[in-house]
Amino acid sequence: MIELRTLRKEYPTVVAVDDVQVTIPEGEIYGLIGPNGAGKTTTIRMACGLLSPTSGSVRICSIDVHRQPELAQRNIGYLSDFFSVYEDLKVWEYLDYFANAYKMAPAQIPARIDEVIHQVGLEVKRDAMIKGLSRGMKQRMGIARAVIHEPRVLLLDEPASGLDPKARADLRNLLSSLRDTGATILISSHILSELEGFCTSIGIMERGRMVRSGKIDEITSAESRYKVVRVGWVGNADVKAILGALPNVSNVTVDGSEAVFRFSGADEELAHVPGELTARGVPVLSFNEVKQTVEELYLKLSTNEVM
Repeated sequence: MIELRTLRKEYPTVVAVDDVQVTIPEGEIYGLIGPNGAGKTTTIRMACGLLSPTSGSVRICSIDVHRQPELAQRNIGYLSDFFSVYEDLKVWEYLDYFANAYKMAPAQIPARIDEVIHQVGLEVKRDAMIKGLSRGMKQRMGIARAVIHEPRVLLLDEPASGLDPKARADLRNLLSSLRDTGATILISSHILSELEGFCTSIGIMERGRMVRSGKIDEITSAESRYKVVRVGWVGNADVKAILGALPNVSNVTVDGSEAVFRFSGADEELAHVPGELTARGVPVLSFNEVKQTVEELYLKLSTNEVM
């Protein structure tokens, strides 16, 4: 759905985006992460056709964005990090304006406005003046504007910036529901916790370059030399000593009736550990791998640290 082919943007004194190449399949929520100045906004602006690349190309739904911009825009919904609104319009009037701008069939617009307003949870604000909306409500309205023409691809630049925790949670739920209706979403953020448990894939950018891109689980497994495992039990057995005596186990830490340890063996070998504990008189209550967070993964890759 989204293809960035050796995308590059040069300015007189800096290379803002350095030969970025990414393919995002249909139905993905792809998180573009990195610090301010990493090139995220420049990448998204080139992806939606607002900025011409120095070299490379962008294809959305197999359409070259810069060679066939009008055709491509039918498939793109874009929300910038800071967007302007017409504060003297009502919410429904604002959406009506953009529906017409996208050349939707006039007969379809009223029903589509009602549908989108319901979808983003603005029913009680339908007839409210935009100037009276909170930041979170304006952000919902911005997303409603981006999806009014039913695009197949959403490009969202820092959409949670400035929102309170509840509004951020609501935004995540909204974008997940849009993905469920068939949208493919590219979302940027420098606040890594916003993307935790939400994105299906990530791209990590540093100084204009793509450090790593792919499924979170695939990147995690490729970068880790060991798994982190948590085990819980009942009783008073010396689990730290028992675990420490098992092959491939290291760095055991115990907190009450739970322990966390590193395991460097294969999955098949890890599967035998609960049985080994049980055989040594430890009644196991829980046993699970502790997945790395997006933040941990980013810090590891951005500092070239391999665990």
